[in-house]
Amino acid sequence: MEYQVEMRHTEKSFEALAHMQYDLFCMGNRVARSMLSLGLVVLGVVNFSQWWGVLITAYGCYLVTSTYSAANHTAHKLSKQLRESGQDFPASRYVFKKKAMEIISLPEEKPLGKPLAYADIFRLGEDREYFYVFRDRYGGYMLPKAALGEREEAFRNFLEEKTDQTFQGRSAPVVRLLRRMKRMRRRKKT
Repeated sequence: MEYQVEMRHTEKSFEALAHMQYDLFCMGNRVARSMLSLGLVVLGVVNFSQWWGVLITAYGCYLVTSTYSAANHTAHKLSKQLRESGQDFPASRYVFKKKAMEIISLPEEKPLGKPLAYADIFRLGEDREYFYVFRDRYGGYMLPKAALGEREEAFRNFLEEKTDQTFQGRSAPVVRLLRRMKRMRRRKKT
């Protein structure tokens, strides 16, 4: 079975890609931020009657709420550069074949390099709107789920099977458990 998906980036999609990249590859940073934030808030609340206690509490809260600030900065900077240069946001067609995915630049219809073998895919991610395929920790591709329609679940299964990976994302634990159980049943059948 072959899948084809087209994607045209926007400023919002650049942000979503940057957020997913942070979620998948900066877990150490996220854990350190969370622990530091919790420690600062507790220290600040205990010393709230002092002026510095209020300041430390505020900084701890800032650390929690600014998780994606660096990712957003990068996405906005890239969007600004594209707008200032007069270029359109990039668009691509992704063709998923038996052994690799082909990336074709639109509207030129030019293949971008050699096909990306499924074995070379570094990580898979997903959120409510997109699937993400990362070739390494520095770059990846977005696939709008809406473009797959009713084939979304079949595509997820196809890519997980081909890459021997699972999609990581911000879904509810119950949803992740149900998907894991489905995968295990599928593997038992084969």
